[in-house]
Amino acid sequence: MGYSYKTYSDTKDVMKKYVNATEGAIIYSIGKTRLMALAGEAGAIYKVGNSALVNTEVFEAYLEQFHEPSRPLPKHVWIRLQESDGGRDSPYE
Repeated sequence: MGYSYKTYSDTKDVMKKYVNATEGAIIYSIGKTRLMALAGEAGAIYKVGNSALVNTEVFEAYLEQFHEPSRPLPKHVWIRLQESDGGRDSPYE
């Protein structure tokens, strides 16, 4: 395969619609077993002969329901980072 995984996952134009378990594990940074379990819950698995392919569009839509909003850093962590970075503006002041 002549593509790099960085380009493969960062560029939606290059992203495959169907991937096998090994490719999916690399793209989504999770294990093959966990990928197939989640894809099964999402209904994104297609059996083709002896192969199982995952529809990335359906799988990504399913993953979005697990999205959590970001939280600000605790004050003691922010202060420690501020001291080590040379004093950026603090949201706590």
